[in-house]
Amino acid sequence: MQPIEEHINRLKQFEPNLKIINTMPKLSNEEIFIQHVKDECKKHGIKCSLRNTKFVALGKGTKCSGYFDSANKILVCSMNRPDAIEILVHEYCHLTQWVENIAIWRICDDMNTFQLMDEWLQGNEVKNINKIISYSRDLELDNEKRSVEMCKRFNLNVDLVHYVKKANSYIYFYNWMKESRKWCKPLNSPYKNVKLIEAMPTHFDNNYNILPAKLRAIYKSENI
Repeated sequence: MQPIEEHINRLKQFEPNLKIINTMPKLSNEEIFIQHVKDECKKHGIKCSLRNTKFVALGKGTKCSGYFDSANKILVCSMNRPDAIEILVHEYCHLTQWVENIAIWRICDDMNTFQLMDEWLQGNEVKNINKIISYSRDLELDNEKRSVEMCKRFNLNVDLVHYVKKANSYIYFYNWMKESRKWCKPLNSPYKNVKLIEAMPTHFDNNYNILPAKLRAIYKSENI
């Protein structure tokens, strides 16, 4: 029970007919979720860094909207952007993968897929890079499914149909990256490209082992 509630209950014991107006502002679903993330991070020894930025640094010269790093025990999210709550949901769900120690998380962690993929993007040769990228993609697929369920659980103000289309643009991007050998630019990321998002399915029941020719053409023409 919160301190304000305890105080009100004590007052009512002495003044049963006392009318008390609670002037405490009601928290939005988004604020409740943010507090949940902070609480869970604290519970599991993770630093929660919610930054008043549009992007954060990731790797050498790479920018992104947020990340969860289990090795360094930190969750980072750029909050000065319209889709901040969606990004936070996504990164928090990576934390849940880590906490639950699911199979695909263990595979990616044991293989150090993120570090190897980053090295490959910097121009270094890495063995089994296609398998490494595919595992990373499958980790993101599991995470996007979790993100949709998390939005439903907290009844967040998120357009889930549009979110799934954006999520698919990001998941399929891993297949395109095998060909392009480059990470997306912050201002032309898959989930910002209108033409690409419009072409995406509204569900996760897809064969992600194959990049459909129609989608490949858009990734290429849009220089993503």
